[in-house]
Amino acid sequence: MLKVLVIVCVNIILVGAKSAEKANNLTKSDDKMVLIAKFHQNDYKLNFERIDLVYFRKQYLQHFNIVTFKYNRTSAVINATWTFHVDVGYDHNVIVQAYRFASNEYRLFPIRLQLNVCDAIKGNVIGLGNVIHCGNCTGCPFSKNERLRVCNWSPDEAYFPPLVPNGKYMMDMQGLFRTSEMYLARIYFTIYRPI
Repeated sequence: MLKVLVIVCVNIILVGAKSAEKANNLTKSDDKMVLIAKFHQNDYKLNFERIDLVYFRKQYLQHFNIVTFKYNRTSAVINATWTFHVDVGYDHNVIVQAYRFASNEYRLFPIRLQLNVCDAIKGNVIGLGNVIHCGNCTGCPFSKNERLRVCNWSPDEAYFPPLVPNGKYMMDMQGLFRTSEMYLARIYFTIYRPI
């Protein structure tokens, strides 16, 4: 009887230790995704203007092209085509820094975060989950020498952070492979509240 009691107690302690260890093993990326998954708002409207590709590094990308056009009279969308020169796999991260237009220039705005692109697509951050609906981009892993296309995509305002003030914004999106910079793109949009 004593042996059975000792075995049961040891099993309970091991199960409790494993669940605590599992809870402590959440990475910082998981914590960010839990926070960003809570981004759901209907407080404001977003008018997407364009995405400009500032530059890309040829050692990581064979080519990268982004074209913004009007899908209809009111909606701007993008088509993008790119081919990685290296096997990026799941190691594609983006650092996002926001700027707000004030006094005739874009000034630093206190939104800055780093996201794993694969997690962002899976979690539908700012509508990135919709990139797989048109084109041949199926998400991760990203392989080298595979020409990827995204068509008719625009950000989804419902998945932006809540309580952002009205104004014109620019977001720098710095694409990283591990710790090396691959590209820099800028997104321009306006946030407004309908009357």
